[in-house]
Amino acid sequence: MKKRTISLYTAAATLAMAASAPSLAQNLTLEEIVVTATKRTEGLQEVPIAISVMGGEEISQKGLTKMEDLAAYMPNVHVAEASAGTQLFIRGIGSGVNYGFEQSVGTFVDGVYFGRGRSARGKFLDIERVEVLKGPQSTLFGKNTIAGALNITTGQPTEEFEGYVSVGFTSELDATTITSVVSGPLSDNVRGRLAVRSYEDEGYVRNLAADGEDAPQNESVYVRGTLAVDLNDDWTATIKAEHGYFDVIGRQELISKASASANFLYSTFGASNFEPGFGYTNYEQNVRDFPLFDDTESNILQLTLDGTLAGHGVKLVVAGTDYEFTNSLDSDYSPLKLLNRGRTEEHEQFSAELIISSDTGGAFEYLAGAFYQSEELSNDRYTHVDVSAVPAIQSGVFGLLNTANPLLGGNSFAQAVLGGNLDPVADNGILDATAHSMFAQDADSWSVFAEGTYNVTDTFRITAGLRYSEDEKSMSKQGTIGYIDADDAGSTLLPGQLAAVYANALQLATVHQYTRDRDEDHVTGHINLQWDATNDTMIYLELGNGYKAGGFDEDNGMGREVETVAGITDDLADFEDESVETLELGAKINLADGRGRLNVAAFMSTYEDVQVSTFDGNAAFVVGNAAESEVLGIEADVLYRLTEEITLNGAFAYLDATYKSFPGAGCNAYQDCPDGSVDLAGEPLQFAPEYTANIGIAYEKALSAGLVLSAGLDYNWSDDVVVAADLDEHLIQESYGKLNGRIALAGNEQWQIALVGKNLTDEETFMWGNDVPLSSLGFANTYFKMIDPPRTFELTGRINF
Repeated sequence: MKKRTISLYTAAATLAMAASAPSLAQNLTLEEIVVTATKRTEGLQEVPIAISVMGGEEISQKGLTKMEDLAAYMPNVHVAEASAGTQLFIRGIGSGVNYGFEQSVGTFVDGVYFGRGRSARGKFLDIERVEVLKGPQSTLFGKNTIAGALNITTGQPTEEFEGYVSVGFTSELDATTITSVVSGPLSDNVRGRLAVRSYEDEGYVRNLAADGEDAPQNESVYVRGTLAVDLNDDWTATIKAEHGYFDVIGRQELISKASASANFLYSTFGASNFEPGFGYTNYEQNVRDFPLFDDTESNILQLTLDGTLAGHGVKLVVAGTDYEFTNSLDSDYSPLKLLNRGRTEEHEQFSAELIISSDTGGAFEYLAGAFYQSEELSNDRYTHVDVSAVPAIQSGVFGLLNTANPLLGGNSFAQAVLGGNLDPVADNGILDATAHSMFAQDADSWSVFAEGTYNVTDTFRITAGLRYSEDEKSMSKQGTIGYIDADDAGSTLLPGQLAAVYANALQLATVHQYTRDRDEDHVTGHINLQWDATNDTMIYLELGNGYKAGGFDEDNGMGREVETVAGITDDLADFEDESVETLELGAKINLADGRGRLNVAAFMSTYEDVQVSTFDGNAAFVVGNAAESEVLGIEADVLYRLTEEITLNGAFAYLDATYKSFPGAGCNAYQDCPDGSVDLAGEPLQFAPEYTANIGIAYEKALSAGLVLSAGLDYNWSDDVVVAADLDEHLIQESYGKLNGRIALAGNEQWQIALVGKNLTDEETFMWGNDVPLSSLGFANTYFKMIDPPRTFELTGRINF
């Protein structure tokens, strides 16, 4: 038989889908899963790449509503919410914190590439399946898939009328989820599908400075409509429109360690005392005063033409997407209205892709295509210092931190940490002031690609592909500093004095203005050898390369343009492209006449000019290119149907992801850096635990009167994880395991009641963390962490029609 392997994750994914299939299997053979990872519709076991898949039914049953939830079931995949949005890492490779970065893991939904992580929010509504492709995918999926690709297929219109309504309630979060899907024929040649989800919760982290309210409080509504029209026997046009908004108040952030001065400040307002090295002890250690919010609104309009022409398959995908989001952050992390940062970002994207493919089954199979994308990005960011919020500063005395705090030496603290720099601001009547940073970028990309497979014999195949890509970007950046408000007496403070406060005392911003342009082109490709060693065993070898486009530092409030060290001038306004070369050897084995699957893969990838972002200690992440990193590891997963009612699954991954060379890296508080920098050669990469594993069992039993009982348990374990780019030892999530469970009763395929428990042992873990800004104002050696939810139970009822 023709076997093409996918990497070890296939097994775990397939297991999950088979275990959660709504109809009971009449034999012990695992069901086939269909994927589009090669731009064709193929069986999962026929695809010769490392891939993990989870079906929509299982996603729904497990209560997974976002990629962060799904990643826990896939070793070597890590998804975390950070200050600049969601970070997606595969095998230790991803994009850091900077709005100017491209993605390392490309996101594709129904064939459309989403260049910004935020624009892909809401895609877990009405999902048919999610495919996670491991390793570079540059030939078929293009740029910015240097670590892999996330390939999502949404629910499509059906020939028969169907639909459902489900309502879920989640403890601890006080969450309510309402989902409704209806699909079916509208005429002989027209089919439609409508999916709607509403979600809201009340959060789980108590903010003692905000009337004790919990955070984050989420509210979202997402709507997707799809219309499929059969133009004739050979061609179908599919039109899809989506709209959604996602509003968040507050953040799930807790102070986990504090300096002496910061500790006094936090404890004054009711938070627990934090001794050096002392972590958070409860979910009530948030004392941030500024309103925190993050609001996003997005739209998508897509046209897909799919058909045949002259014996070839032809597919055209054209889409326009846009989003706007506004957020506000209390960047001093204290009860004082001292430092607030926020931004408004707008993004518009147009893309088109044309693919022509041959029939399969012949001696030679091929496909070719062309891709074009244009983007417009604007980012208006402000950094606001509110002097009036600390009235004592206006008299040159930091009254809050007076002699009541012997650690700070009384009123001398004001002069020690502020150095007198804020006194002229306050003494001249300035109530508050703001630095604006305006960033605008236009980008155009186009590429052509081709791939062919030569079936040398019935058991041996060679696949090779090439892609040529060009990327053009232009950017303008401007920084201004000005007053927002002054008292009735007016102000005599000169603009230069105010600018000095921002630039010198606070290291937050400067007045600046500059433009940049960059063009780059790349040739990427791969070659894949496949051998059916036996009827049940296929072995493959994959060699390939890829790249992630360079760009511009959006978070450059200080207006850094160039730096000259030892006679070498470096442009600090932009960063270069990143490249990779990879080698992977894998095997896929069918067990016991199809009752089980065992997939294994070993891989090694070398990355050059790795794009990194390091926190500067004040309020920004400085970007640059590290010299080199190397990633190698082994992955294995197994899926086995023990009986008609019981299915077992397990997965294991070993990962060795380190910097081979990284001179000039920023220092953290625990490193000895006499010259202000360090070489991180030999140190681990961010989000790259050495070992990860999971194991699960699923049970399904037909009862009398059309009832079906199903249940399942799964345990996901991770080794220590470094979550900060500077490898700060305080920001290491120690090894942990989480137990999840589910029990459900369904009747005649018409209704279902389910109880889902997550994190049943109530493990306290965090997804991301960082230094608190304003290290120069007494917050040095102070940290926050973004905390994962505690133990929760969700009760869901569903009615099918």
